[in-house]
This record gives sequence, C-alpha cells and structure tokens, in this order.
Amino acid sequence: LPVTKTGKTSRYLKYAMGEIILVVIGILIALQINNWNEDRKNKITEANYYCRILDDFLLNEKLVNENYELISNKIKLTKRLILDLNTIPNNRSDILNKFVIALRQDVFVPSTITFEDLTSSGQLKLLRDIPLKNRLIKHNTFLNNAVNLLEENRNEIIKRYFDFDLTTELGYQDVDYMRQELGHELISFLPKINWTNDPTNPYFVKFQDNLVFFLGMQMRQRQYYLNLKQELQEPIKLLKAKNCE
Repeated sequence: LPVTKTGKTSRYLKYAMGEIILVVIGILIALQINNWNEDRKNKITEANYYCRILDDFLLNEKLVNENYELISNKIKLTKRLILDLNTIPNNRSDILNKFVIALRQDVFVPSTITFEDLTSSGQLKLLRDIPLKNRLIKHNTFLNNAVNLLEENRNEIIKRYFDFDLTTELGYQDVDYMRQELGHELISFLPKINWTNDPTNPYFVKFQDNLVFFLGMQMRQRQYYLNLKQELQEPIKLLKAKNCE
C-alpha cells in the first residue's frame, strides 16, 4: 500500500481502538455503578430485615414473659385447689369454678413472620453477618421445638381435663357460665352428688389425681417458657447491636 494510505489506515485503527476502549471503559463503569447501587440496596434491605426480626423477638419476649407469669399463677391456683379439695366441708361449685380457672389453656403463638419471609423467599443470603445468621437459624429451631412441646403438653392437659365418665355427676353444671346458661329449672334435673366432701368417692380420687398430674404439666410449661426466656436474650442483644431505631 502507498505510504499515505498506510498512514490513514493506521490512524483509523488507532481511532477505532480508542473508541472500543472508551466503550469498554463505559460499560465497566456502568457495571460498577450498577453493582454499587445493588449492593447499597441489599445493605438497606439487610438492615431492614434485622430491625424487623428484632421487633418480632421483642414481641415474643413480651409474650413469653406474660405466659410465664400466667402459668406461675396457675400453678399457685392448682396447689391451692388441692388444699381446698381436702378442706372438708367444701363447696362443689367453688371447687369446680377454681378448677376451670386454673386449667384454662392459652395457646402460645410466637411472631416469626419476618424470618419465615426470609427463608421462604430465598432472601436469607442477604444476611451477611454469618454468626448472627447462624444464631437466628439456631433460635428458630429452638423456638419451633418449644412450641411443639407446649402444644403436646396442652393436649395432654385437655385430654385429662375431660376424662370423666359423666360430666353432670362431676358437676360441670355448677360452673358459673354453665349455671347462667342452663338456668335453675334445667339444673334441677341434674345430679347433685356431693363428691367433693367424700374422699372415698371415685370422682374425688380421680379429680385429685388429675390435679397432681395437671400440676406436673404446668411445671413443665413454666420450664419451657423459662428456657425460651433465656434463649431469647443473646439474639436480642446481637440484633440491638445493629442500631435499629
């Protein structure tokens, strides 16, 4: 090729290479900015998740404390009821009304919305604090196990709660809400066995045996709540360190 044409070709190639380099650099900068924006969004989302999880944990701590106090009071009521049953003479209606209060069962439903959202949506990877993430996973396993144990305990109590051949002979019609609903006329047709004043009566024996069983179940419930109470402390402390407002 003539020298003039060679020079023009060389200048063209240099210009083309320069254009390509500028385009590549532009693409790399755009990718870097996009990655930076994505990283910033992920950090904001991560921080938001930590704060929402903390809210759930604080609510659960409140629920656990309330249930711990509630079951502690029920233990006192059940122990008092055993004493009242064995203090003769006594009143069957009073005994059964105290029985209903002492054995009323509440369901513990912890708040796990945020953690379930993280796991079900595949967003658990957003939590880049690995020790904290592992601690949250461990707590979730502990919580699920505790909820299952509490439910089993509750079912055992309910099963024994109604474990009497004839509820009218036991005297459920004496319970205040039943008495109000049935009225004097209907109650007059029902048995009036004064078993609470006869320690040899099969209902007395079974009722007292059930009370001791219920007391054991209540003590187990209290221990489950105490374990939960203690288990919550470390993850709450770690989450608070994330400075949620």
